[in-house]
Amino acid sequence: MGHDIKTFKEALALLVRVWREAASFFLSIELWLMVLVAAATVGGAWLAVLGDAWSLLAFAFAFGYIATRTVLHLKRILSWPFI
Repeated sequence: MGHDIKTFKEALALLVRVWREAASFFLSIELWLMVLVAAATVGGAWLAVLGDAWSLLAFAFAFGYIATRTVLHLKRILSWPFI
């Protein structure tokens, strides 16, 4: 990184600048959908351990979202993020 920070004020200014640059990423709907997919995967695994049939719905959502997102990227409806 190479930041020469000597005071608390400089550190705070750097933190604010980094947050402003990264805010669009953290507030994006795609990030929160991926968090939801991760939660559905973990929840589905837990429900599968418990023997509950609702795990199939959670896994279907998670894998369906990933497959749909991949197809939309390949058709160039969505752009590839982070590349």
